[in-house]
Amino acid sequence: MRPGRTGGAPLRLVLVLSQGILNCCMAYNVGLPEAKIFSGPSSEQFGYAVQQFLNPKGNWLLVGSPWSGFPENRMGDVYKCPVDLSTATCEKLNLQTSTSIPNVTEMKTNMSLGLTLTRNVGTGGFLTCGPLWAQQCGSQYYTTGVCSDVSPDFQLLASFSPAAQSGVNSICQ
Repeated sequence: MRPGRTGGAPLRLVLVLSQGILNCCMAYNVGLPEAKIFSGPSSEQFGYAVQQFLNPKGNWLLVGSPWSGFPENRMGDVYKCPVDLSTATCEKLNLQTSTSIPNVTEMKTNMSLGLTLTRNVGTGGFLTCGPLWAQQCGSQYYTTGVCSDVSPDFQLLASFSPAAQSGVNSICQ
């Protein structure tokens, strides 16, 4: 063999590798005949965030709807949708009214709760956040966001904001 020239082995190896990669990466769908379709108001951005969730009452699909309340007030919310039942009806959790930080003058209008959904391994529940929640201080509003910790049985455990100033209302007013 002359220098600078390769034999046929590396070319065959590349072909074998590319065929192996193509075969392992073929796309497919599972369970289409029994697929469930959950729907909600598109004006409320229903489905912006989704999270699979399992608790003692069954399998659920959590669905964020960050513009829930549109057009008057987009406080946002989360829906729970039962996966195990024959019905495909989702139920609103109404977290926007109970999400609150004690001792803080807050602005929940357009907070977009449900924009984020994630599991909370510590409590077995989940977290949902509204990044446009604001704290009022005098005539100013500071948008720090808020998150709510929700239990496995869909009850609000606590709400928190990373930068909210509690106990400073006398300074802010």
